[in-house]
Amino acid sequence: MLQSQSPEPTEGSKGRLKTVIMLQFEQFVFNPFAENTYVVYDDNTKECVIIDPGCSNASEENELFGFIDSHRLKPLMAINTHGHIDHIVGNAAVKKRYGIEVAAHPNVKSDFQRSHQQAQMFGLPFDGESELPDRDLEDGEIIKIGESTLEVISTPGHAMGSISLYAMMEGWVFTGDALFCRSIGRTDFPGGNYEQLRTNIIERLFHLPDDTEVYSGHGESTTIFDERRYNMFL
Repeated sequence: MLQSQSPEPTEGSKGRLKTVIMLQFEQFVFNPFAENTYVVYDDNTKECVIIDPGCSNASEENELFGFIDSHRLKPLMAINTHGHIDHIVGNAAVKKRYGIEVAAHPNVKSDFQRSHQQAQMFGLPFDGESELPDRDLEDGEIIKIGESTLEVISTPGHAMGSISLYAMMEGWVFTGDALFCRSIGRTDFPGGNYEQLRTNIIERLFHLPDDTEVYSGHGESTTIFDERRYNMFL
């Protein structure tokens, strides 16, 4: 569980004041691709969103649902950072369990339409209920969770319609498969474009404060400062 490290305001590396963190999150690693699923929640209101539900079997679903239910959280929506199968395979399960919408950028639809083919290719079960998102998320849109927010940042290049989600008050950004610790997303899939991805990372993500913590769709966390300085792909 991730939350504030200090109740006292401290000066960030670019002048941003870091206050008590409102949101918390829990990270899960699901499916054969070791995909990171995040439950981001406000412990006061119990509101939450599920980012990239990648649970691909009953055991993984029970792990995700067990956390949400034991903390008495109230899911508002599931959010897909992009439309690749490892990030959307659990959409139908969370929709059925909590009666929520799946939200994503409108440009993900071509990947969603290929999802059955992707699932068969990798031997993943897939429910057709989640074939297309229920709600479109546009660049700059603000998603309210309790007293905090997530801002949608358009970061395509790994896939069409890829987005990142920025929690400004907490100093976090969830980057899907755009930016990883010392790496970036593959660009050899349909809709991938290396120059577009590189430009979006540099012009959109690297403009965030240096101490912003980066939580990606696979692997360990990092910071904007470290990736600007050490990421050899950029």
